[in-house]
Amino acid sequence: MVRRVFVALALAVAVVTPAVIGLPDTVTVAARCGTGSDLSWTLPGACQHGDEAPPGVDPTEPVTTAELRTREGGSEGAYAAAEELGVPAPSAVAASSPAVTCEGDGVAGYRVQAMYVVEAGRTNRFAALQSSFQLWAAGVDDVVNRSAALTGGVRQVRFVTDPSGGTCVARVLNVTVPAGALSSFNSSISAIQALGYTDPSRKYLMWTDATVLCGVASMYPNDSDTQANPNNGSYAQYARTDSGCWGFGDGAAQHSVEAHELLHTLGGVMSTAPHGTRAGHCWDESDTMCYADGGGFSMQQICPAEREYLFDCNNDDYFSTYPDPGSYLDSHWNAADSRFLIGGGNGAGGGTPGAPTVLGATIAVNNPAVPGLATQASVAPSLPAGRTVTSVQWKSARTDCSFTTPTALQTEVACGAAASAATTVTATLTDSSGATKVITSPLTFATGTARPVTVSLGAAGQWPAGGSASVCTGAAFPLTARVVDVASGQPIKGLAVPLTKQTATMTAPASAGSPITAASGVATQSQTASVATTYRGRTAAGTVYAAGAQVALAAAPARCTTALSASVSDNDIHYADPVTVSGALTAAVGATPVAASGVTLAVRLTTATGTVLTLGSAKTTADGTYALVVKPTASGTIAVSLAASTAYTASTASAGAITVRIPATLITGAVDRTDVGYGQAVVVTGTLRRDAGGVVTALASKPVAVYVAPATGAPVKVGSATTTANGTFTASVPLKVSGLLYVAYAGAAGQPAARADIGAVVSGTWTTTVTASRSAASVVLGGSVTITGSVTRTYLGATLPAPGLRVKVTFQPTGGSTSTLVSTVTTTTAGTFTARVYPKASGTWTATLSGVAGYADDSADPLTITVN
Repeated sequence: MVRRVFVALALAVAVVTPAVIGLPDTVTVAARCGTGSDLSWTLPGACQHGDEAPPGVDPTEPVTTAELRTREGGSEGAYAAAEELGVPAPSAVAASSPAVTCEGDGVAGYRVQAMYVVEAGRTNRFAALQSSFQLWAAGVDDVVNRSAALTGGVRQVRFVTDPSGGTCVARVLNVTVPAGALSSFNSSISAIQALGYTDPSRKYLMWTDATVLCGVASMYPNDSDTQANPNNGSYAQYARTDSGCWGFGDGAAQHSVEAHELLHTLGGVMSTAPHGTRAGHCWDESDTMCYADGGGFSMQQICPAEREYLFDCNNDDYFSTYPDPGSYLDSHWNAADSRFLIGGGNGAGGGTPGAPTVLGATIAVNNPAVPGLATQASVAPSLPAGRTVTSVQWKSARTDCSFTTPTALQTEVACGAAASAATTVTATLTDSSGATKVITSPLTFATGTARPVTVSLGAAGQWPAGGSASVCTGAAFPLTARVVDVASGQPIKGLAVPLTKQTATMTAPASAGSPITAASGVATQSQTASVATTYRGRTAAGTVYAAGAQVALAAAPARCTTALSASVSDNDIHYADPVTVSGALTAAVGATPVAASGVTLAVRLTTATGTVLTLGSAKTTADGTYALVVKPTASGTIAVSLAASTAYTASTASAGAITVRIPATLITGAVDRTDVGYGQAVVVTGTLRRDAGGVVTALASKPVAVYVAPATGAPVKVGSATTTANGTFTASVPLKVSGLLYVAYAGAAGQPAARADIGAVVSGTWTTTVTASRSAASVVLGGSVTITGSVTRTYLGATLPAPGLRVKVTFQPTGGSTSTLVSTVTTTTAGTFTARVYPKASGTWTATLSGVAGYADDSADPLTITVN
């Protein structure tokens, strides 16, 4: 619903009333309210902003009493929309009646006073509309109650009330003000105050019988999180709705203008809110308080349209009974804390502080970070009762940022040493109900320093203090550089380490690469050395780090002695089941261990007959370990071996014996019918599965054949099918032979053949009926006659057309005893046939079906044709 609403934002925050505040100067006006033609200064110390009226509503046009009485305000018509959003409130609480919550004596304490205001000399419609005012007041209460329920709390408007039939209704005052007093918001406030309505413990919710504007309210732009907030009873506050905008809000796409205006007096929406405008509203639709008010922000559709009826899209700007710890509403003014709401204030009066009903979270990042160094990030979930966090996933907008534990609530994030511009980190939480919460925080960086660093070099897993490391001759080895921040002792990520190498025969060093340090502070470059080689490395100065002093490492190559270990994850398997062969390769030069990384090892299986089968090859990791998944198809002994080379001595290790068993094949079958007429289709279904010692799995994409074995003779293949991913199959086959129906799988390597008998099937003979007629009973010599007819077939009481059958047309001359075959025609899909004949003599013509497999013989009645 688009609305025309005027919001007065009181500029005073000290202990003075708006009525005695002088008009601010032009500089103050611009600073607090912005500039533009839509701004005016009719309320002392406040700014006022106008917007469009609801579609089809002109607030300057009078509205009849009859039309006003049809408006239901925020009533149960909005129940379904709110329920879809998960509001845990029964439909009975919707404002289908004017009842509101009874509290205390109905008068004492901080309360909302409803009033009807009309100018002297105009028709007073209070008596006709009193029940409507009370219904609309209950609608405002419904908006508050449902909005509180979204965050697990209970809030009702603390109206000044009167008892009514065991419950309470809002007390609506009938107030007459001087003629002309409703021409503006200021003049209406002045007139009301002159009648004594100036109590700071009251918020005056006015239905003004005027045609000047849609809605307007006063609000103090003070976001302090305290019960002493000036919007919480420091001064009398006023909300005005003119007759054109009374009683809206009955439906998902509408909101109550009265609720909108009252919320302003409760202190929303502050310009400091995450989605606050500069004119007392918000820009994250859909929401009762959000619209394009000219406050300098473009509207964004964040929440569904059904949210229009309720306060605060995502409950993060101005109304939440349980704000996320550390969030804006946890430390700023929150209208749900208002003492004018039952359950607000200190939580007394029938309400509860609330508990989360949706997954929430707050995020904390230790800013600013030093580029290249890890900084702490954490997320704190707010979980509804009975739920637990099931997953956490961290990510950053920068691709060079990494997390130490990216699936934990608390982690560390490190970005490259060259990072300078601010970025973001995001945590995505999922709880046990499947709900997710995505929360993002800025990550900023401190640059412009000259932090000292230390650089050290290592090779083949050695970090020698004396600067010399052993390597295997001609074999690849990792040359590693480690860079550490001196001040913190932390490793630095994202620094380039230019490396050089030089042998005794080289006159100048050559480049050995320029690897980038990882989050561990280590940069790795693969090298090979067949002769003694000196490697050097250093880091250059940048925007954050000073240059690192150059360090050197001498690599001394020699043939490495090796040893292998090996094991297998399972030694009793079924054909081609996966098993893992794993172990480690160790290498050494003398007593010095050398990391054997990237070494290729052969994995073989030797059968009992001496046949050697290659299972694959494994490659060692940086620490010399390896793992390879293999699928053995024969029993035997698995061994891992390294061939001798200039770099390594030969080495072999046995992973032990393995037994490979052949799994069983399980096949089932069923048929939908067992007795059909010749050629009719039957549907055969079944499953094909693999049984590996009780572990049954589907055999997918396998061919299955369907056979019928007659009483005598060889089985006949009548159809086939291919199994689906879950091992099922379906075949529709025409049945043309009787006997034993079965399904069969022919088998494959490691998977035996199998057969399942389904049972006896009958392909019965059809009883046929042939009919025929002629186009003429006589014809001149040389003329033609068209013979038409049909063939039907019957089996087990069912009669059907007989398509595709050959029908013979014969002629027997008058007085003759022998019939002559004249034509053969085929029946159509409808079982009909047509033959054109050219009689040369008088006689009879007969249509006959005979000698067709599966069909009994039959002839139509003879047709007599005379030749003139």
